[in-house]
Amino acid sequence: MTHAPGPVPDADGGADAGPGRGPGPGPGRGAGADPSAGPAPRRLLLGVCGSGNVLALPQYLMNLPADLHVRIVMTRSAAALVPAATMRLVCQEVYCDGRDELTTGHVSLASWAERVVVLPATANMLGQAAHGLASGLLSSALLAHENPVLFFPSMNRRMWDRPAVRRNVAQLRADGHAVVEPVPAPAWHIATHDVQKNLGLPPPGTVAAVVSEFFRLPVAPPDPPPDPPGGPSGVS
Repeated sequence: MTHAPGPVPDADGGADAGPGRGPGPGPGRGAGADPSAGPAPRRLLLGVCGSGNVLALPQYLMNLPADLHVRIVMTRSAAALVPAATMRLVCQEVYCDGRDELTTGHVSLASWAERVVVLPATANMLGQAAHGLASGLLSSALLAHENPVLFFPSMNRRMWDRPAVRRNVAQLRADGHAVVEPVPAPAWHIATHDVQKNLGLPPPGTVAAVVSEFFRLPVAPPDPPPDPPGGPSGVS
């Protein structure tokens, strides 16, 4: 598992100079890998939306393949449910809508990622992606990413069955993206503040297997370098 050299805030607000999921040494998900350790880690950009299933995100993250270098982009609602500081205990590179747009380019995130996965994906994010909208850091990165995106929807059944949501899912699939069918499971229902049987994420092991298979798909070749000023010859 790869790790980043950046400091991680500890429980007292200080910083741990060593890499890891929390204070003290240990493996973590973030930037950098020892070149002598073998092949470079595969690069995953994980989009996180404000569904009730986001409360279980650390468990899903810990079940992902160990050879992934993960960066997380959280929507405002996701960060309201699980603070970015909490997510940095299990993934050191966490970016948020409304805070990192000016310091972290959506194009650079989209270009860095070999694969993009949205987990959990709300009806709002499915609609934005289906219609090419870019209202925040995550939706902008989705629009800028040139390979298929894997979506794991999570919402109540009333919303999932609405014709507008079904059209958006069909459009995403027609555009070449993958949308995994949500599964019935007890989940915290934000609107009513109780546990209900909603349509949510598959178990962490299933998600990890699907993500691994997603990485086996061929990827588009990288863009050629831009021409120098004056055209391909460099003569202006």
